Amino acid sequence: MDGIAVSAPLLTWVQHRSGRSEQEIRNQFGGWEDWLKTERIPSLKELEKLATFTRVPFGYFFLPEPPVEELPIPDFRSRNTANDYELGASSELLDTIYISQRRQAWYEDYLQDLNGYTPLPFVGSAGDLSVEETARTITAALNYEVNTRAKLSNSDAVRHYLTDQFEKLGGLVMINSMVGNNTQRPLNLKEFRGFSLHSATAPLVFINAQDTKNGQIFSLLHEFAHIWRGESGVSQGGEPLRSRDSDSERWCDSVAAEIAVPATDVKRTFNPKDDLTGELERLARRYKCSTLVVLLRLRDCALLSEDGFWERYDHEAKRLLRLMASTSKAGGGDFYNSQPFRIGRKLSHAIIRDTQAGRTSMTEALRLLQFGRISMFDAYTERLGNT
Repeated sequence: MDGIAVSAPLLTWVQHRSGRSEQEIRNQFGGWEDWLKTERIPSLKELEKLATFTRVPFGYFFLPEPPVEELPIPDFRSRNTANDYELGASSELLDTIYISQRRQAWYEDYLQDLNGYTPLPFVGSAGDLSVEETARTITAALNYEVNTRAKLSNSDAVRHYLTDQFEKLGGLVMINSMVGNNTQRPLNLKEFRGFSLHSATAPLVFINAQDTKNGQIFSLLHEFAHIWRGESGVSQGGEPLRSRDSDSERWCDSVAAEIAVPATDVKRTFNPKDDLTGELERLARRYKCSTLVVLLRLRDCALLSEDGFWERYDHEAKRLLRLMASTSKAGGGDFYNSQPFRIGRKLSHAIIRDTQAGRTSMTEALRLLQFGRISMFDAYTERLGNT
């Protein structure tokens, strides 16, 4: 067999699933356009190269049409042209979920061996509570009252605080911008902002770190709401608080927004006589969130008119983009300093301790940590401090 006649829809699906742009594919494969037009059949060697380049199993090229790869957890995302995933989940999203599920399953077994099966009382506790009641419950559990968060200096401190508080309650948090530690496989913010994995003993929240720090903070609150609701699921990509078809997504957005900017507090502190931009920035500093979240809450609380609101919103979004562009810094940061966020501090300590005690093999530890060498395990253990 010199080649395989692969259908154009399947080739398009392969390109989309890989996360590679059309231009990247064309640059690597000069015959790509001819393959799509079925004017030429790719050789076996070309398809093997394509399978490697796109990280698609070679056997898929023998299928008559694109397979339907179902997400292993519920999908709360809206299907619209603003978010480019109409052909299914990318391999990056799927692999990130699978890695997180393996880690969660390991940690559940670890807890079972350690203390037996002990359900966490907050998981699924929202029940029939209202948005406001749920927001108050989560705020209290995380000790995230407005006066408490005033002590946090910046968005990095807020993100660290919320992660630490949730893990103290018994949950797991992972914040990453790529699949594992593979810089060649970045996550797509348009595809998803985060997901939750339900567990009575080890609920897990994953946040897409391609987002801004303020965006990640809102996503943390949103995913916490899913955990209090007692459900797993992939959350919407693109902008938060906009274009939500799912009842669950709208509910969790509302809970997150009420936690971030409590209605009773903002009604008391908002000054409509001041310059709006200055007032947005003041309130964003007070609540430790994005000015866009503040703006939306001012509308929700009837402190701003609906008339011309979205024009005002788009103006603020563009202002923030200009501000970020002028203050952005190049550079990737320290690898081992990033791991407590990518893996989770609580999970990292558990894996290290269990491996050093001989209950978890080094092979399994490296797989869970997504490390390629034992020296990386040793360096991370030293940096993290096995306390």
